[in-house]
Amino acid sequence: MRKLRVCLLAILLLVAVKQVGATTVIGAPRIAVSGAQATVEWTTDVACGTRAKVTPDAAVAEPSDKTPTTNHRVTVSGLRSGTSYQISLGTARKWLTTQPLSTGGNTASPTAASPAPTAARAPMMNTRPAWGNPSSLPDHFARHGADFGATSPEDYARKAAEFLQRAKTEGLPAKLDPDGTLRVFDPKSGAFAAYNRNGTTKTFFKPGRPGYFERQPGRLVDLRHQ
Repeated sequence: MRKLRVCLLAILLLVAVKQVGATTVIGAPRIAVSGAQATVEWTTDVACGTRAKVTPDAAVAEPSDKTPTTNHRVTVSGLRSGTSYQISLGTARKWLTTQPLSTGGNTASPTAASPAPTAARAPMMNTRPAWGNPSSLPDHFARHGADFGATSPEDYARKAAEFLQRAKTEGLPAKLDPDGTLRVFDPKSGAFAAYNRNGTTKTFFKPGRPGYFERQPGRLVDLRHQ
């Protein structure tokens, strides 16, 4: 009987050790792109080392603190505008996840033809939908794309850009935050969107809760005169 108890204790100990070593990333990594650099932060369920690599090659600044931690942060430099990358994140011993990293932007050179009037060129914005944080687009599409019948993340981002254009044309209810965040609401369809100061989209969905827009911060603005 004692031998059996010892065996059971050994099995439980092995299971516990295995669970402690099963490092995973909690939630989605947070990626902030600024020019040729990107800051990537992620959280693991247990303290471990920090490692990252970018494909195609880009310089990854290793964290100055090598102590195992659950909160990880690295800086990527040397990124090219309008380029899509893949960034792999992991511990000092193994890779845990690979995420898309995009710098956005438009690398097309301007033509020599005379520029068209601003009013005529404005709709072209919809041919390259601008999402503020490209790495968050797949998650937003997965959760809210069906609200608008979007068929892909790009289609969803395009509909968000078109919503802002329609809001400006029709003068839909809007609020402007001191930090430049613009929030727009369509009472008829129930659509709500938030945009960054530069016009890129932060989020686009249908809250489904009465009074959601009224509870948002910011002052009311008339988009037809912005």
